Amino acid sequence: MEVDSPIHDFSKARTQVWKHMLVFMDSMCLRCAVELGVPDAIHNHGGPVTLSELVQALPIPTSRAPFLRRIMRVLVNSGFFSIEGNESDGSNEEEVYYDLTATSKLLITGSTNSLAPLVRFVTGMEVAMAGHAMTTWIKASDDDDKNETPFHVAHGGKGVFEFASERPEFNALLNEGMACDNRVFIGEVVKNWGDVLFGGLRSLVDVGGGTGLTAAVIAGAYPKMKCSVLELDHVVDVQPENELVEFVRGDMFVQIPQADAFLLEWVLHDWSDKDFVEED
Repeated sequence: MEVDSPIHDFSKARTQVWKHMLVFMDSMCLRCAVELGVPDAIHNHGGPVTLSELVQALPIPTSRAPFLRRIMRVLVNSGFFSIEGNESDGSNEEEVYYDLTATSKLLITGSTNSLAPLVRFVTGMEVAMAGHAMTTWIKASDDDDKNETPFHVAHGGKGVFEFASERPEFNALLNEGMACDNRVFIGEVVKNWGDVLFGGLRSLVDVGGGTGLTAAVIAGAYPKMKCSVLELDHVVDVQPENELVEFVRGDMFVQIPQADAFLLEWVLHDWSDKDFVEED
């Protein structure tokens, strides 16, 4: 039965504030687990692991075991890992086992369905800085063309792609993060609706297609189709040769190569109201 009283309402409201202040800990624990290779360690072990087995498999000192247990507790609660045994009933740590779930299986390095690069990109400092700049950005004058987004404010007036063009490591992380998510998604699309979407096409251009993984999945399923990727110079410069797709250097706001169909996924998030106004 719900209790309705002023003290209950106050407690609930205060709890809500604390919950949202600390919600970032969920993503930080997830990032830590991915960077440490926790999903990989459990996968390589071949089954559930104890805390001590996990510590031995990871590049951390044994003295950090209590802190790793707390991180795993957060991620178990979030559904990333399952647990056998109950930490709260006084069980010996060696009687508590951690195992993968369907969610953490998406974080295994090297898996065709791995989203680990996306986790590292989205939870990275560069993206987090944009979040901290949100207040400054929203208070800025409309005449301030230099700071179109919070990311521009956080990084000296540079947008994501301009910033990436000057920093190879960030550029690689951005491309890898977007590519892995596209690969997982487009694989399901091709499997379930490929013939409807791509059957009969002779050519396709993936506009802003990054590393070309999405186009490569489509080309692999439909080898008679010519698949191209339109990308900026700094993206094309770091791509290895790809027998399935052709990389075309260019800017989608200037010109797009001729084709039967065009694929636009993540590039849509970079279209601002300003772009559409100028187009009109």
